Amino acid sequence: MKISKSLNSVANWSLLRVLLVVNCTVVVLSVWTGISHGDLRANFDEESLITWLSMLQLLAIAIVSAGLYLLRCWGQWSWRSPALLWLLISLGFVFLAVDEFTEIHERMDIAIHTLFNIQENAITDRIDDVIVGLYGIVAAGLVYRYRGEIKRYSTVLPLIVISFIVLFVMVFLDVLTNRPDILSLLLGTDFGLVARTSLEVLEEFCKLTVGSLFLVSVCRAFRAERRMRSANDADRLSTADVPSVTFVDRTTNR
Repeated sequence: MKISKSLNSVANWSLLRVLLVVNCTVVVLSVWTGISHGDLRANFDEESLITWLSMLQLLAIAIVSAGLYLLRCWGQWSWRSPALLWLLISLGFVFLAVDEFTEIHERMDIAIHTLFNIQENAITDRIDDVIVGLYGIVAAGLVYRYRGEIKRYSTVLPLIVISFIVLFVMVFLDVLTNRPDILSLLLGTDFGLVARTSLEVLEEFCKLTVGSLFLVSVCRAFRAERRMRSANDADRLSTADVPSVTFVDRTTNR
């Protein structure tokens, strides 16, 4: 059993390392190809390689979370079950994958400006970034609401906490680099532009890192649940195989 746990732990950390290496490689390639085309940020737009990788991570999280929900609730469906968390996570990440590809949060930004007849300025131009932050706050509230379900898997909680920290760092960087105004004010025009470009690269890496951390988290939970199911099945089988022994008291007939 200890050997099995050790192998699973190694597999989990190996998966995280592989994902982080892939993230770094994609970001570096995007920067390098951007520089070769005269615009470092050219491959950071929507429908870029980074966007596709991020979308694949989000869909993978949705699939594994759906599998975990089915594993937890097989034959015992209930809307009151704490395992409902995994179904909500699955649906949420499907939405995020669609948002990543279709820019729903940016369309919401435009809709707000149009609906309330707001002239875009340095503050309102960051509404789409705030919306992404609200996604994170809703997700954090959901995890807190079902914290008992998260605690069921001891190795998952630390990764989820780190995921949310990186997520809010990403949102902060997104707000900071949305326009050059803040960094130019703080660092001057030239250094501000350099800092903005560097932080945009870091922001993209953070986005991919959040996806990787969440993916490893749900994979850990799925593997842990499968081990618990296997152990319970083995216990039931061993109990069923124990022959019953009947003792006859012969003293009453003497």
